[in-house]
Amino acid sequence: MDVGNIYLLENKKMTWGDWGDVLWAGISPHDAFSNLVCIERTGPFSPPLYLSNNNFIFTNEARLLFKHSSLRGLKFLYEIEKKRIIKLDWHNWDDKQHISNYLDIDGEPEDIILKGRNDYELVDKMPIYWLAYIESKIHLFIDKKSKSNNPSDYIFVEGVGECSDFFIGVERTGIYITQKAKDWIESTFPNQFRYYLISKK
Repeated sequence: MDVGNIYLLENKKMTWGDWGDVLWAGISPHDAFSNLVCIERTGPFSPPLYLSNNNFIFTNEARLLFKHSSLRGLKFLYEIEKKRIIKLDWHNWDDKQHISNYLDIDGEPEDIILKGRNDYELVDKMPIYWLAYIESKIHLFIDKKSKSNNPSDYIFVEGVGECSDFFIGVERTGIYITQKAKDWIESTFPNQFRYYLISKK
């Protein structure tokens, strides 16, 4: 089935490397008791939609906008529990400064979340989050001989089985989207993601 251009979706490239990635997306582990994904991140800033631990997370505002679009292929499984919110207004930091000017970086980036103090008051002020589920799969060819770090150079589409705008990669983990989905995300939520064109094999 020809669905046109396909893109690999990844969070925007952040200043401060892995530290910036954690500030942007936090972590979203499975809660051992409920076996559901939970939100652990910084606040009060939050992207309206983002990827965290291979989970596609939407705020309720973003979910409602999606539901009024004509895009296909996403189901919202449940509201995600906000288990830990660390008050850290990093969004106003000077990104030309080294991260060590703002944080103790002797540990690991995840320590921002894991060792931070849960702000229960801020938890209530953060957005409602939803877990988006993608059912459709996309088969990919991975050129293991390629030395490029650009996914466009070593990932190729082999086959798409269903009519959808969102796919989960089989041979290479990731979320893959159509041109229509890319156009909607870019226009509705600019500067949130990177997009890598994945050619057909």
